[in-house]
Amino acid sequence: MRGVLAGLVLLATGLAVPSASAVSGELRVLYVVATWGPTPFAQVEVERVAAETEALLAASSGGRFAMTSGVVGRLRLPRAVFDSCDATVLRNAAPPATFAGYDRIAFVTPLVATCGFAGEANPTEVLLNGRLFTALAAHELGHTLGLGHASRWDCVGRRCQIDEYGNAFSIMGSGSGDLNAYEKSTLDWLTGALRPDGRVTYEIGPVDASTTLPQALVVTTAASEFWFESRSRTTSSYFGGPDQPAGVAVVAGPAPEGEPSPYPRANLLLANPSGGGRFAFGAGESFVQPGVFRMVVERHAPESAALRLEWLDRVAPTRPRVSARAGRGRVRLTWDSAVERGSGVDTYTVLVDGQVRRTLRQQFPFSGWRTTLAAATGRHRVVVYATDRAGNRGRAAFAQVRVT
Repeated sequence: MRGVLAGLVLLATGLAVPSASAVSGELRVLYVVATWGPTPFAQVEVERVAAETEALLAASSGGRFAMTSGVVGRLRLPRAVFDSCDATVLRNAAPPATFAGYDRIAFVTPLVATCGFAGEANPTEVLLNGRLFTALAAHELGHTLGLGHASRWDCVGRRCQIDEYGNAFSIMGSGSGDLNAYEKSTLDWLTGALRPDGRVTYEIGPVDASTTLPQALVVTTAASEFWFESRSRTTSSYFGGPDQPAGVAVVAGPAPEGEPSPYPRANLLLANPSGGGRFAFGAGESFVQPGVFRMVVERHAPESAALRLEWLDRVAPTRPRVSARAGRGRVRLTWDSAVERGSGVDTYTVLVDGQVRRTLRQQFPFSGWRTTLAAATGRHRVVVYATDRAGNRGRAAFAQVRVT
């Protein structure tokens, strides 16, 4: 994965980086100042960046995670080793005892121009190539925790593409700010995430500061999933881009239900169409997914934001195709999923002789459903209908069965 802006290139060996999962406890990181001769960064500078990176990730995790660092000064290795542009090769060229007791190794080297990147990471090693600052160290160490890049869905008219480092807030993109809500969720660092179930106002706390409030509002539709987060402060860019004011940022990706999504992958920052390069939404502004929902920023302040969800979906799910079979004292029902391309199916309701017997919530992308109900001897009328997240009730499917 590569991205170039203002002369800075970051790289992560994507096939080697593990998927993110819950991260807690302590991680020991050794910064190794390695060189073939040129004077590398001063040890005191490396120690400063290490301390700042520790503080950043400890705060980001809300105290769930701690990184403790050590620094080894001026390790001299053959010049050819650096031309490999591979942190693992550097590690293998050094005495193994150097790294005893550490979980991650971060090599800090003079600039190797032929490598063509500022940072590289694999699951256990990091290479900082001629650049040394906190956001870069945190970015590469974030890869070793399983995080990918925080990108942006960049659209001009109807033509869209992924800007690999385009998230101007997260250190995993091009920002010097905290991780975003989606990334924190994968690491289990969020204080909580709200999943709305009606047309009401929700309050979330800042994703980049301490809070006891939930730090995300997640809206799932038939095709996509949207993560809303509040940024409490201005975020600078380490790629040379403009500072981003505080506000409510939106990250999107495909939904688990399986309808085709316009977004090719998760964790894509969406632009504010009226922002003029300001990506976050301010008080009084709205994010709109046409024909599906509107999210209104009613209030934004450093300590919290108030967001109001308005469903725009007016199209009900289609009628499911249902079949019923009677057994001894039981009715076995099967039906195909209803088609719902807006807000997405929320529940299926099953009635027997006009009485609600079961409500099943769609949490996984099933193509077919089945359930078994107890029933008295005799003839019964069974009804199944779908309701979408916007509250639209679909047409009912009917079946007649005789229980013996």
